[in-house]
Amino acid sequence: MTAPVRNRLLVLGVLWGLLLAAVPALLMTNPYRLTGFLVAGLACAALSGCVGTLAAGRRFAKSAGRSGFLAGVGTGAFQGLVGGGVAAFLIWGLMAVTISGFTLLDPVELSVLMSPRVFTGSFFVALSAFVYALVGGLLLGPLFGTLVNRAVRAGDAGGNAGGDAAGEKEDLVVR
Repeated sequence: MTAPVRNRLLVLGVLWGLLLAAVPALLMTNPYRLTGFLVAGLACAALSGCVGTLAAGRRFAKSAGRSGFLAGVGTGAFQGLVGGGVAAFLIWGLMAVTISGFTLLDPVELSVLMSPRVFTGSFFVALSAFVYALVGGLLLGPLFGTLVNRAVRAGDAGGNAGGDAAGEKEDLVVR
């Protein structure tokens, strides 16, 4: 995968992660204040969107170059699965730290993070984030997966055009 394709996928991933996280973040932060938790949550969403989109783009680049509706659904579902897994892990840690009452002025012991109340409370929030990202990937997969597929295909077409022509000339010379 070339650097321009990777950069396009990173931008798509950031936008995807922030788009999915913006609606629940705005609904849950009433009154609408910019807090550290909101900023950290949006950063986690952007990071998980990037990782999921890069993984989906690599998977599509290694595939047989399928195109169409089903390829978009598959790419979107894979992006939702990977991005949702990363988001769940990050949100689980973020929620565990938040529920435990950790602050920089008054840090807590690590044993508090593993208490049943903190562990299960943050687990179910993380599970909800995973399901939300997976369902978003499935429902919006035809649209977003097609965007990822086009970004990868456009980069491959521009980067391999000269290599294919040289490969054909080599084949003709060998024959």
